[in-house]
Amino acid sequence: MSNILEIKNLSLQIGVQDILHDVTVNLPEKGIVSVLGANGVGKTSLMRCISGVYGATGGEILLEGKVISKLKSNEIVDQGIMQAPEGRQIFSNMTVLENLLIGAGPIGKQELDHVLTLFPVLKERLKQQAGSMSGGEQQMLCIGRALMRKPKVLLLDEPSLGLAPRLVGFICELVTKIRDEGYSVLLVEQNVKAALRISDHAYVIEHGKIVIEGNAQDLANDPRVAEAYLGGHVH
Repeated sequence: MSNILEIKNLSLQIGVQDILHDVTVNLPEKGIVSVLGANGVGKTSLMRCISGVYGATGGEILLEGKVISKLKSNEIVDQGIMQAPEGRQIFSNMTVLENLLIGAGPIGKQELDHVLTLFPVLKERLKQQAGSMSGGEQQMLCIGRALMRKPKVLLLDEPSLGLAPRLVGFICELVTKIRDEGYSVLLVEQNVKAALRISDHAYVIEHGKIVIEGNAQDLANDPRVAEAYLGGHVH
């Protein structure tokens, strides 16, 4: 299977602080790949480099073999990468429909129908103010907004953050469904157990460096991962 997104030897320095060091991550077409690790190790910074918010200080990022790491954020969106950011960052004072349309591209109406099929609860609440919805519903809106351009690559930054356990399971099922519809998903998560359950491949990042990588199922049974992230038990 070919890789739709390739991150090669990526480094990031902000001021005098080294954030990422020689990070290499590959995302295959129609796959889910997770980047895992504790808070503050560089996961979100990696996402921001991919989406053009941060300019990498070394290495390169390729989408379908084309270097995109020097492009601006809006140009990266036009190339087919959309991000559902950490903390959702919806427009609380706007309606659900208005939030979705902000993410819309040239085929907005067609994609709106698709997103509302994926998220029936949003269809029921199109006129509702987004900030009045529950955390889980807001996360659905955040992901739905990112899907409104039918991206080649969907970046999900901590989609389970702050959600009740039953909603974490629902979001995981949803991400799997999105993958099954043909999307390529790069997932950043602190919830290592949940992420490994749905991913094809995974990378563990510590202090800005990839320290472990492999098949997700293999990592779920890796004593090093279990000791650091799964309470010391292999499940």
